[in-house]
Amino acid sequence: MDQMRIESDFMQGILAHAVAKAILKKSGIVTSLEFNDPISITFDGEQAMIHISADARISKENLIKLATDFI
Repeated sequence: MDQMRIESDFMQGILAHAVAKAILKKSGIVTSLEFNDPISITFDGEQAMIHISADARISKENLIKLATDFI
């Protein structure tokens, strides 16, 4: 079983920016994302388990758009 933890604020910032950019590309929703704790990734050979604690800021209009897309 392989494990990886991303603890540095610099790397977490890069990943937060990349995820926010992917959200924008896929859904058109602008968001600000910040990770609270280290990112933990465990890979057992077939599946990866990712633990993330994060805060995201989006506008009220985008929140409504996001909610209606899933309903």
